[in-house]
Amino acid sequence: MLMECGSAWGLPDATRRIACIQLACKAIPSEQSLIRRDRERAMIHRRSLLAAPLALAAVSQQAAAQSGAAWPAGRPIRLVVGFPPGGSGDFLARALSEPLSRELGGATIIVDNRPGAGSNIAAEHVARSEADGYTILLGGNFTHSVNPALYRRLPFDPINDFTPITRVSDLPLIIAVRADAGINNLAELAARMRAQPGRWNYATPGIGTPSHLVGAKLAKVTGEDITHVPFRGGAPSLQAVLAGDVQILVGTPPVALPQIRAGTLKALSLSTRMASPAIPDVLGSEAAGLPALDITGWWGVWTAARLPTPIRDRLFTAFRAVLAQQPVQARLAQEGLQALTSESPEAFGRFVQAELPIWAQIVKDAGATAD
Repeated sequence: MLMECGSAWGLPDATRRIACIQLACKAIPSEQSLIRRDRERAMIHRRSLLAAPLALAAVSQQAAAQSGAAWPAGRPIRLVVGFPPGGSGDFLARALSEPLSRELGGATIIVDNRPGAGSNIAAEHVARSEADGYTILLGGNFTHSVNPALYRRLPFDPINDFTPITRVSDLPLIIAVRADAGINNLAELAARMRAQPGRWNYATPGIGTPSHLVGAKLAKVTGEDITHVPFRGGAPSLQAVLAGDVQILVGTPPVALPQIRAGTLKALSLSTRMASPAIPDVLGSEAAGLPALDITGWWGVWTAARLPTPIRDRLFTAFRAVLAQQPVQARLAQEGLQALTSESPEAFGRFVQAELPIWAQIVKDAGATAD
C-alpha cells in the first residue's frame, strides 16, 4: 500500500514513506470515534430488542383477530333493529341480548332501535358499518326479500352488502279486530266488509313489513277495498285499533297476543294456512274460512359484507347456542315465535337468495307498493 501511495505521487522515497504513513494514520479511527461507534451500535441493538416484543405482540393480535380468538375485544356489540321499542323486533332483540352476551364472554350487547323507511334505515346503517362483527342487523324477509321488490331504489344490496349469520325465528302474523266488533273469523270479516264497503282500514308496523303484505293479500283475496294505514312500529298500530281509529290489526304475535289474552282484541286468524305450534289457540287461515291467505315472515341476523370468517363463525355458534336454550325458546313461544336453530351462514345465505323471487311474486300478487 505504501509503495502504491508513494509511486502515485511521484515523490522521492523518504518523502514518499512519510506521506504514506501520515495517510495511513489518518485512516485509523481515534479512540473517541471508536467509543462513539460502539455506543451507537449498542443503542441500535437495544432499540431492536425493545421493538421486537411490540412487533411480535402486534402480529399476535392481528393473527388472533383473524382467527376470532380475540373477538369481541372488550367493545360493545350493537344489535340494530328497524323498529321502535314495543314491537316484535324490539322484543326479539332484547330476548336474545342477555343470553348472547353470556355466550360471548360477557360482551355488552346494546339494542339499537333505528326505525323508518320499512327498516331500510337500519339495514343501510349496518351495510355501511365496519365489517368487524360489532354491528349486527336483526332484520328479516322485509329487509332482504320484500323491500327489494317493494322499493324502486334501495340504499343497499340485500345480497352483496351483507354477511349472513343465521335465521333466528319465524314470524306468523295475526289478523285481529276489537273484541267488541262482533266478528269471530275471516269469513265473517269478509261478509262485514261487503256489507259496509269503503270504511275498512288495516294497521301495520310500517310499509314493506310482512303485515303490510298480509293486509294487501287480504284485500285481494276478499275482493274488498281495505286502506293500508302504516305506523312507525307495532305498538302505535295496536293503539290505533284499540282506540277505534283503525278497524283491523295485522300484527306480530308479541304485539297482538297480550291484548288477545286480556280480552280486548279478538284474533280472527293467522296469516298462514295452518295453525302455528307456538300459537295453538289462533286458527290458521284455512280453518278461519280464507285458505287463499298463506303468508309468513321470518327474522334473521346479518353483519356488513366481508366479515372475517372466524368472527362470522363465532357469531353463528353463539346465536345457535342461544336459540337452543330452553328458557329462550319458552320466552319466544310465549310471544308466539318459534326459535330456529340449525341454519348455518352458508345455508342462510342460500335461503335469502331463494326467497327473493318468492316475495317478489307475493308483492306483485298483493298489489303492494311503497311509492
